[in-house]
Amino acid sequence: MITHPAVQKAINYLNRRGYSIPEEILETVNGNVSTRATKQIESIDQANAAYHDAISESLTGYFEEGGNVSSYKNEFKRATLDNFYDVFDLGWADGGGELPIDDDDANSWIEARVNQELGFIDGLFQEAKELRKEEDFDYFSWIVARADGYTRTLTEVYNAATLRAQTDKMVTFDGDDGEESCADCQKLKGVRHKISWFVKRNFVPPFGSGLQCGSGGHCHHGLFDDSGEQITI
Repeated sequence: MITHPAVQKAINYLNRRGYSIPEEILETVNGNVSTRATKQIESIDQANAAYHDAISESLTGYFEEGGNVSSYKNEFKRATLDNFYDVFDLGWADGGGELPIDDDDANSWIEARVNQELGFIDGLFQEAKELRKEEDFDYFSWIVARADGYTRTLTEVYNAATLRAQTDKMVTFDGDDGEESCADCQKLKGVRHKISWFVKRNFVPPFGSGLQCGSGGHCHHGLFDDSGEQITI
């Protein structure tokens, strides 16, 4: 019986790209591989909680138990793969798209974003390896801050999917300024365009790289449809 996570992820990847997987192969994984024809999670809050717990457990295990850093890093990466793809599917479905996702732009975006995040995780554990050498290091506070930050990226993933599922919809950049508001947001407030216009220019809050305040996901603005409903989170 094939149960290795890498095999399951490979088959999931092929399913997402629309390739037909022979039934005899699917049977060998005992139903553990999802064709992702339906959402795997019901809410972003569910994913946030699961991802935050997985990150915290992985990092805490490394600081408290030590040993081979690769095993803890791989735990983190498996959680990233699961939650990024689950949240992307959730956003796509919430945006009105059908699963499995059959859109080259959307699939290319999530694949590139996952690979980028896996690279960040490599760097994080290199930092953790050095910090673990320090006496009396407050690893608990460090872990909480990192888990909070990495979990926030699921918002970016969700928004990317839900917007790409409805690129022709008209939306307006708006919302509260919060304690601070960057010059880009002030120029964009009240601007109405198709979603594709905002996506192309990376003007999607809160993580849009085209926004001065987008770094770290601290922007308070959003994209609203013509009924006044906010479609980004």
